Amino acid sequence: MQPIIGLDFGNFNTFACFISDFDIGTRMGGTVHDLLPPRLSEGIPSIYFYSEKVGEVLVGENANRTRAVPLQNRLRYLKRHLGESTVLDGRTISYDKAITEVIQHCIRSANKQLHAGWQMHTNLVSLSYPATYTFAQRQRLIELVEKATLEDGTKVKVYGTIAEPAAAALDYLAEFVKSDRDTTVLTYDLGGGTFDLGLVSVYPKGRQAEDGHTYYYDIINTRGIAKLGGAEFDQVMFELMVKKVDVSDIVAATRTAAALRNLAETTKVELSTSEEEIPQLYIGDDYVDIPVTRKEFEDASRELLMKTIEETRKILQDHPNQKPEIILLTGGASQMPMVKRELERAFPEYQEKIIYYRPSRAIAYGAARFGTTEKNTDPTTTKSIVQQHAMYDLGVRYFYDEDDSEGYITVFIKAGTAIPYTSTSVRSTKLSEGQYSRFRVYEANKPNPDLEDVENDFTEIMAVVIDHGRKVPKDHPHESRMNIDKNGVLMIEARDASVPDMPFEKASVKLENLS
Repeated sequence: MQPIIGLDFGNFNTFACFISDFDIGTRMGGTVHDLLPPRLSEGIPSIYFYSEKVGEVLVGENANRTRAVPLQNRLRYLKRHLGESTVLDGRTISYDKAITEVIQHCIRSANKQLHAGWQMHTNLVSLSYPATYTFAQRQRLIELVEKATLEDGTKVKVYGTIAEPAAAALDYLAEFVKSDRDTTVLTYDLGGGTFDLGLVSVYPKGRQAEDGHTYYYDIINTRGIAKLGGAEFDQVMFELMVKKVDVSDIVAATRTAAALRNLAETTKVELSTSEEEIPQLYIGDDYVDIPVTRKEFEDASRELLMKTIEETRKILQDHPNQKPEIILLTGGASQMPMVKRELERAFPEYQEKIIYYRPSRAIAYGAARFGTTEKNTDPTTTKSIVQQHAMYDLGVRYFYDEDDSEGYITVFIKAGTAIPYTSTSVRSTKLSEGQYSRFRVYEANKPNPDLEDVENDFTEIMAVVIDHGRKVPKDHPHESRMNIDKNGVLMIEARDASVPDMPFEKASVKLENLS
């Protein structure tokens, strides 16, 4: 059986693993094997580095070594910058290319461990992604991963995708739920770059999907805050420490700031186990003490933390009949002592029911379990035992008339729809004469959006253009539909409805709003 790598591509570190000897029906039990190089037990650094002086690109652990200087040329938080670029030493760097190169390094490294320990290799990956990603962002991430190759040139193939907090919940439910009783858990995932929540249930006896296959896990809801994670808490620590350092020289200040940001990250972590830290920073010809207390840091970052508490309250209120039995804390930043303390204060009914759970491993483990196929089955046809849903309404923007500047959304796929799914076709007509028709897809950014308030309640994520092959008049008919495959990849298809049996056009899809 070809193994499938469970991949958690994090903003700080990337973790890879695979699973063996699980129950082929429910995916419960089994053994998960880490696929990491020696001395990197917490993952491979998700870093891309370039400098003119070094003269080459460094990725992963190589980009975290002493020769990878200056420090400000180390790119992190790559997932936040899909579709963007930056400039390092006069060279334009594409974040998309950086993502592919870092992931390629991690997958090749995982295959080295597979070969050394089990004499196997694989190009199949089960990929986790932030819960806050739109369908377009998820699709783009899949495309970037599939640009990677193994060392022999074999293309990487994404076999499955799953939201990060759902993967962590799946790992817990599959391994630790021992009864036949349905169980629900909530994952609170405060990672390096995002805050994600996942509400997931396990049905040990299985449930039937509409197409007749049996599923055992239901991802009820995922949500979160796109740019709130360990990075924002690091920034709070950085600003605290800046106030205690006096640097007047501009060049020295630039170098000091880069070093201080690294120091802020480590100090935040160390304050999780101590009440006060006194890190030292080398400035000029001397070391300077920068004392910081846990209370100082917690007071300064309280507003950030309360945003995550409020988001947790919302997801619980939205599902009153699916109350979780346990709240799982995962992600490195969730280990800050104030996280559990404030959650217990906000939700007293969960006293003793909020537990720390594999902060660096749970997501990759869950992805591996989700993506691993049973023995002697074809991975391209295996039915998923995990039921996923569209989290927000998806539709196409239409206009009342040629002069309408506002428009409205017609929903093709409703929030909560089980996926994979193909919508029914929607007929429409051209508003003006022309050869081309453009169909723009929008995803809601909140539950129960106002279909008339497109600018505030929806985000454009992709479009498709159909060529009628000739100039057609106003009111010319066409139709469109949407489908979501098992990997959560969304496609908009459209066609000229005046020609019988004309195939749907999907070749010119353009993704929007990737970052």
